[in-house]
Amino acid sequence: MGRELYSFYYIAIGYLISFIIAPYFKLANYFRPLYKLDEINVKVILVNEYHRIGDVLLIEPILRSLRAKFPEASIILICNKQIEQLAKHLSLADTIIGIEAPWTTWSWSIKKWKSLYSFFSKDIKSRNIDLAFDFKGDIRNSFFLWITKPKKSYGYSFTGGKFFFTNPQSINIKMHQQERAFHLVKKVGCIEIPQPNKSIQLGGTIVIHPGTSDIKRAWSEEYWFELIKLLTTDYDLSIVKIAASNDLLEKINSNNIKIKIFKGSLVEFSEWIKAQKLIIAPDSMSGHLAAYNGIPSISIFGSQDPELTCPTGSKSKIIKPKTSCSHKKFHWRLCEKCMLSIKPIFVYKEAIKFISEIKNKA
Repeated sequence: MGRELYSFYYIAIGYLISFIIAPYFKLANYFRPLYKLDEINVKVILVNEYHRIGDVLLIEPILRSLRAKFPEASIILICNKQIEQLAKHLSLADTIIGIEAPWTTWSWSIKKWKSLYSFFSKDIKSRNIDLAFDFKGDIRNSFFLWITKPKKSYGYSFTGGKFFFTNPQSINIKMHQQERAFHLVKKVGCIEIPQPNKSIQLGGTIVIHPGTSDIKRAWSEEYWFELIKLLTTDYDLSIVKIAASNDLLEKINSNNIKIKIFKGSLVEFSEWIKAQKLIIAPDSMSGHLAAYNGIPSISIFGSQDPELTCPTGSKSKIIKPKTSCSHKKFHWRLCEKCMLSIKPIFVYKEAIKFISEIKNKA
């Protein structure tokens, strides 16, 4: 499996754009004041992480480490709209603002780009940012961080735009996403704070969450149905009702399979899963939310490398194909055929074994 963060084509385009615009931004930087870290009385910290729900959950330990290092500072977290209410519920930062960046929602309207520019250049800039962090290495993120005019900014220039940061860093593409984030905040003296131990739940149900942000990450409806039939012989099951599970629910009902249904917001889901036994889902936010809450989870990966983005909980298990992808892919990183190579019986056996291991450790 390749350790890729962005497609070759996007990296090439990013560097080309970077080369073209570099003279202007380097000149603009010449007129900006230079600060040393020890000269700054850090009052406001900006953290940008607005791509996916799981991305925000992965940086929760980073936000805690920033809080420990700068207890008097106000931390602003810019996240995506989908996790805004949960981030507020979890008190991940002092100020939490949800946005929809056009390149994360595949919406290319000029109006949305202008609105986002106005938000960063007026609202966020007016807050007088002392320290700013962006962990993505995406030139678009880097630009929007630059226009907030922070005194010190830290980020990666993997797709170009090194001049957008006062302290650009070289990216290690072998690092897990959370490690890359820690690498940045360590530059300002932060240290890793151990995750609080959370009790293992032996009761509750096995939760099926088939949803994912990209259909190419998804497991087939037939596979989920087969897995549910196998698991219901020994365990109580729940399924999360979302758009992706509607057809599956109809099939379950028509076959008179006994299963509980969860309906609710992301905040309610986060609270509900605390009493559940295990979550099984594709590579998605569910595994990261389970890890955050200390709940055992199984995440099903296809051709994408789990070592870069997998849930980091001690009770998080990954299931992936036995061999590297050799299919003709229509996406530079994701492969539907690799997902289909993982059969329900294999996931069932791994789940049974995993539950037994958890019981032995309890």
